[in-house]
Amino acid sequence: MIVGPGYLVTGGEDPLVIADGAVRVVGAHVGQIGPMADLAAAHPDEPVWSARGRVILPGLINTHAHLARLLARGLDLRGEAQWARYEAALCADDIYWSAQAALVEGVRHGVTTVFDFHRSPGCVENSLLELRQAAARVGVRAGLSYGAADHESGQQRRAAFEECAGLAAELRRERSGRVMALAGACVTRLERAETALLEAYEVAGNALAVHAVLDVDATPGERWSPAARWPAREPATLWAHIERAPRSLLGAAQDRGHALSAVGAASVAALLREADVSWGSDNSVNAPPVVDPRHVPTPAEARAHYQRLFVNGAQWAERTFGAALGTLWPGAHADLVMVDYLPATALDRDTLAAHLWSGLMRARVSGAMVAGEVLMDEGKVLTADEHEIAAKSRECATRLWKRMG
Repeated sequence: MIVGPGYLVTGGEDPLVIADGAVRVVGAHVGQIGPMADLAAAHPDEPVWSARGRVILPGLINTHAHLARLLARGLDLRGEAQWARYEAALCADDIYWSAQAALVEGVRHGVTTVFDFHRSPGCVENSLLELRQAAARVGVRAGLSYGAADHESGQQRRAAFEECAGLAAELRRERSGRVMALAGACVTRLERAETALLEAYEVAGNALAVHAVLDVDATPGERWSPAARWPAREPATLWAHIERAPRSLLGAAQDRGHALSAVGAASVAALLREADVSWGSDNSVNAPPVVDPRHVPTPAEARAHYQRLFVNGAQWAERTFGAALGTLWPGAHADLVMVDYLPATALDRDTLAAHLWSGLMRARVSGAMVAGEVLMDEGKVLTADEHEIAAKSRECATRLWKRMG
């Protein structure tokens, strides 16, 4: 299939912008890129998915989400205690339907890969299976983990890790490529961070990556350093909510090559001089952060925004899924989106970051593809019934809210 013509943005550290460009998709991967006329002439018998002059971007990667928290919209939950009460009330249906609703929402905002951090203490067993089935129905790429919290009992943490390991074993048997299992660790006290990670590393071994979440109330000046018990080599590790980390932990994570994720647009400002962060949605809409349009960015700020959206998260996803994501270079996964954006000034590699900051990321996403499969075309989701998902989610939310009292 040939996707084009449009403004093709390749992504990556040094992106190209090809006007009247196109992507040739071969199976689940990008085969060629170039001018639409050249690809169409070289492959006259291939079907064309018309981009109608839209901007063609690599699919976006959300490195930290809580898909099952979508049913809390309208409850105005604040603080970890209230969220813990919500998660304890979740059942299997809640997880399945809320995840679908959140994933469809993501597709509509250009998100084709999500790393979810799940907790449902009243429904641990098979909870990741519900998430996996939701991702399979929508067709997106997903990295799934159940978070073992450092304040829980040993038995509860073992159950959480068993859920992660169980999903990993099933995925290995089925050789699934779009869903990956990760070991999850939730750190609520800084002094317990090392123990929480070591437990996750033991479960992960050499097979799984680790999704670690910081739910700590720490000041930047607090000291933290890993002891000698840390292994010399550990699994690939993503720290979510790195904006909550003291500088000592942030530095240790960077020194070890860990990936970093921050939530919200404002939180990144303080980190720009210290770390390369990716973005996560946390409890909010499954969509990339939108910056304040009243602020005219410096070139460095605009570039950092591009890096956060298209480079840092993509590098983490590539480590997890084992092949290139977040780019449209030959050999990469064919995960892409079409955006209804007609640039009023030149759109090229020099102006791309400014367009992303000022207007491109606010435009409507009209098409989406994952692994060569079209998930949405002309604004219509093809892989799932959005009306059914919304109706089922509302029913689940009504029952869930009653259970919560």
